[in-house]
Amino acid sequence: MSDTSYVVLTVASVDFSYRETMTKLMSSYSKDLIANAGARGTRFGSIATGEHAGSLIFIQFYDNLDGYQKALDVQANSSEFKEMMNSGKANIYLRNIATALPTKFENSSEHPKYIVITRAEAAMSNKDKFLNCINDTASCFKDNGALTLRFGNLLTGSNVGNFLLGVGYPSMESIEKTYDKLLAHSSYKELMTFAKVNMRNIIKIL
Repeated sequence: MSDTSYVVLTVASVDFSYRETMTKLMSSYSKDLIANAGARGTRFGSIATGEHAGSLIFIQFYDNLDGYQKALDVQANSSEFKEMMNSGKANIYLRNIATALPTKFENSSEHPKYIVITRAEAAMSNKDKFLNCINDTASCFKDNGALTLRFGNLLTGSNVGNFLLGVGYPSMESIEKTYDKLLAHSSYKELMTFAKVNMRNIIKIL
């Protein structure tokens, strides 16, 4: 999947007994979004840590917000989406849109098995400095197994303006190796002087 400009994140609480059914429905729904709304790709997984642990998350990637408008039209006519919502076993309680800024990280076409999402507060005046730190540490992520990396700002929700970093990995071992190296990286140390991390969650892709 190539770089995109917008990311849409949707979180839902789902009865455990319904997860297998929902995973199958979401696979079909994702194909519909790619074919008819221009989504550049999707990810569907289970949040393993943090305040939303146990919930499911659906991530969509678009080149522009017109694509997301088309996605809403697809959603309104989707039999899979209606089946999920009418089941009484799935409840959407959060949906946010984020920008995706260009970085020096070269994303792989290989699908990750895990995604680590980190949210941080920082002054908008530090946006360029934040991006520079991400680019300076890109090789640290890549060399330790990261497959994908996207960085941007939240445009909606209660944390509007916060910065968001999503990194895809092939294994938990890769996550561990990356953070062992990252904590010692000079640019990461610089980043921590002007940004405050307020959330970091691990997502297992289904």
